[in-house]
Amino acid sequence: MDLTQSLYQAFSPEPLTAEQVSLYVDLDKARGRMDVVHRLSSRIRLSSQPVSQVLAGHKGSGKSTELMRLQAELQRKDNGKRYFTVLIKAEDDIDKNDVDFPDVLIALVRQLATQLRERESIQLKPDYFSDRWDRIKALLGSEVDFSSMSLDAGMLKISSTIKSSPDAREKIRALLEPDTNNWLMAANEVIQQANAELAKKGYDGLVALVDDLDKMIIRPKADAGCSTAEYLFVHRAAQLTAFACHTVYTLPLSLAYSHHEQTIKSNFGAVPVVPMVKISTPPPKSKSNSTGISSLRDVVKLRCEAAGAEIGQLFNNDRTQTEIIKLSGGQPSELMAIIQDAILASDLPIGAESLTRVKRERERSYARTLRRGHWPILEEVRESGWYQRSDETENLFRELIDSRAILQYVNDREWYGLNPMVAGLKPPRQLGED
Repeated sequence: MDLTQSLYQAFSPEPLTAEQVSLYVDLDKARGRMDVVHRLSSRIRLSSQPVSQVLAGHKGSGKSTELMRLQAELQRKDNGKRYFTVLIKAEDDIDKNDVDFPDVLIALVRQLATQLRERESIQLKPDYFSDRWDRIKALLGSEVDFSSMSLDAGMLKISSTIKSSPDAREKIRALLEPDTNNWLMAANEVIQQANAELAKKGYDGLVALVDDLDKMIIRPKADAGCSTAEYLFVHRAAQLTAFACHTVYTLPLSLAYSHHEQTIKSNFGAVPVVPMVKISTPPPKSKSNSTGISSLRDVVKLRCEAAGAEIGQLFNNDRTQTEIIKLSGGQPSELMAIIQDAILASDLPIGAESLTRVKRERERSYARTLRRGHWPILEEVRESGWYQRSDETENLFRELIDSRAILQYVNDREWYGLNPMVAGLKPPRQLGED
């Protein structure tokens, strides 16, 4: 593998895996000392009953990496307690364009059963679900013999059908909906069986960390009179919080900054947010923040070392590295993506020309998504670092948060900043203007 390929692959924007822990850089100081792992794990360890929590943050802010750290923390014995912790990748079982509670239940049970079997040789029995499986057999598109399937294999058959076929998904949901509470009861019987087996192996409980739900495509849900995200986390909160184990779900950031904030807090507790790395201070007198820039330099350095390269082989000078960090807006995954795009734009080392090309393309991409109503919001954030939303502007504001045109930061106070790829844009002139 040549150097360019090694560097390109080293800067993948995908979340770190457990095998890549050596690439982890603690960014908490540069984020405002939120320490979300400590907050989430402490509530689990201190609670006498299963608790449900949510974790919010911009896409690419590092939520998946923080969940991986939370998994490691909970599986470490602390104060005499150790938990079997399942990190559930919802996208493996769920179509992010169309998510509902039964899909989450099936994904949770399927991945729980798989990891219990693979990691602790615990084989959960499908007895509780067998009768319900038979009821939907005719909707799976082929003759299926559930009687010979393990719990995870049976759930995989259902989740695969739901994910791949919108027509089958609607039919299965229509059949499951009146029976949701019984499916939830069956899931809890399985979880209780798992807890009993885990206790024999020295565990103090079970924790399900459900990732990827923050990536759902937020769109109107016509039959509910709200968005898909609101429907799942507000209207179906009673089911999401009813599993007989500790749960943590990733939550779309735009929902955390909506008029549903207090409802979500009452159902899931305070909403910890993974903010962006602070590479500048708040408006109106913004200036570079050396702590944040230095932290992201450490990220870049580790990735270069993993590729067997020196910093000077990636960037033509130190100014280019600093500029590319500033262009990321403090978004770790965006930093990775910008570097990859710059590698593609021209030969190594990355210089001003490739950086200009990448910036121009990304600015054009954002410009195409912005609507007339967005510009007054962007201007207020530019001038003050804050925006007080109203009933009329809430949806517009949430669109800007969801698209990362506006980024959320924390120092002594919480504040907003414009994405650097948006900061240089101006409202398009109307026809007839000079």
